[in-house]
Amino acid sequence: MKDTIKRGWALLLALVMVSSVCFLFSSRKEGMFIDEIYTYGLSNSSYSPFLSGLKYGSIDHEVFTRNKLLDYVSVMGDEGFDVGSVYYNQVHDVHPPLYYWLFNFASTLARGSFSKWTGLVLDWLIYLGAVLMLYALVRKLGGSRYNAAASAVLYGLSNIGLSTMVMIRMYVLLTLLTVVLMYFIADLMREFRPRTCVFIGLTLLAGLMTQYYFVFYAFFLCAAYVLRALIKKQYRALAWFIPCALAGALSLLLVFPAAMDHLFSGELVSGESAVDNLRNTAQYALRLRTFTGFARHGLKAAIYTALLCVGGLCVLSPRIRKTWHDRPFPWDWLVLIVPAFVTFILVAIISPVDEARYIYNLMPAFVLTVSFLICLLETIGGKKVTDTVRILAFLAIAGLALYEARTAPPDYLYPEHAAYNAALAAHSDDPCVFFAEPQWAFVPMTEDLIQLLTFPEVYVTDQKSLEPMRDYVGGADEVVVYIDVSKFWSSGYDADALVRRIAEETDYKQAEALFTTGLSTTYLISK
Repeated sequence: MKDTIKRGWALLLALVMVSSVCFLFSSRKEGMFIDEIYTYGLSNSSYSPFLSGLKYGSIDHEVFTRNKLLDYVSVMGDEGFDVGSVYYNQVHDVHPPLYYWLFNFASTLARGSFSKWTGLVLDWLIYLGAVLMLYALVRKLGGSRYNAAASAVLYGLSNIGLSTMVMIRMYVLLTLLTVVLMYFIADLMREFRPRTCVFIGLTLLAGLMTQYYFVFYAFFLCAAYVLRALIKKQYRALAWFIPCALAGALSLLLVFPAAMDHLFSGELVSGESAVDNLRNTAQYALRLRTFTGFARHGLKAAIYTALLCVGGLCVLSPRIRKTWHDRPFPWDWLVLIVPAFVTFILVAIISPVDEARYIYNLMPAFVLTVSFLICLLETIGGKKVTDTVRILAFLAIAGLALYEARTAPPDYLYPEHAAYNAALAAHSDDPCVFFAEPQWAFVPMTEDLIQLLTFPEVYVTDQKSLEPMRDYVGGADEVVVYIDVSKFWSSGYDADALVRRIAEETDYKQAEALFTTGLSTTYLISK
């Protein structure tokens, strides 16, 4: 028992630190990004992927009760464990269904409720798996226990890692499967076993069934392995690896043939948009700067550690030639690391929008770069790098990572929503009217769904005539009014103009702006 604790205390400390910080920030999450609401809806709405049914269906002069909205985002009655419904919904969305199946399973266990904790607990379990797999990967490559534990905290407490966890979306599962693929490739480089090739094929299928962007790193990583195997003349390994990898990737078309429709859909998130961005060479430099900024901000502790390692290697440079003369250079690390940097450049150029989530799954590979530098220091330092030195270095890195978590909290917490929710709660008994074009109403309504659940019901209408609104609210003294203002994503109404028109054509002469999101502006209008 004592030996187990002695060997594993650093990993245990890393997991406790990561889990504690995860739950700290989870408790502070006050709102959700629209895609997070879609996660709940696409997973739990029975054969109805969007609030209006099929995509671009019409919502026109409809009343949405609280129960109807809850039915969209939660498992109700006997709807649980509905694999077919999730599959159907994802056919009509733009993503594959694996994460949504897991989410439906988690929501079924919390049947009848809509809570951030359903998604956050699921994400924490997956995230913890990614951290553990990163630890195992460093050990597989020959890194020490303290090096591996340092890698766990550098990723687990990073801004970009924690953002992956608190964003209730498929990117956390994508990250786990990316690290799993790295682990199996590393295992294959250590010792050829046919079953490892089979596991790689299954991982490729699972990754592609989670998010299509998995294909880029997977492709470059597999290509790097094939090149290494060719150099080493490991033809038997290739005879197993190539068919298993191709079978895993191509099985996507059998399991989820809608992937081809998604690829050529013409949506913002599609193969066509990626090709358009690839052709637009004028934006390459700006996009690369933007995504480099995401990585630099999201991995501060890892970057500082890497710089210190480089400085240490410079100090030890006289010993480098002798070290690699006596033992082989650890090239296997680079087989996993280099493809991540190539993928980073490609994804930065072709991603549909300039947001960090498209590179979330590459961050463990970037942290692996730091682990590689630490491994070089340990190797070149030789006997001078004692366990005491390793322990002190790990504790220093853990402290630095914890400081990063304190000073650079994750994205997707939306602390400003607390005031918004409180303001609406004070008017929960007032009528609520949502102005939007019929074919686009489901978009801003999804973004505002958490707040709309404050009201017993929500009436949806367009701005063509105010008569339906007057009929609905009757003689209420106050009305909460949502106005869809996004010109890119939805109706694009002029909120100020519509409020003035309401004042001119109705008895509601006073208007107080309560909140503005990316898609809507909320007012309290009164007589």
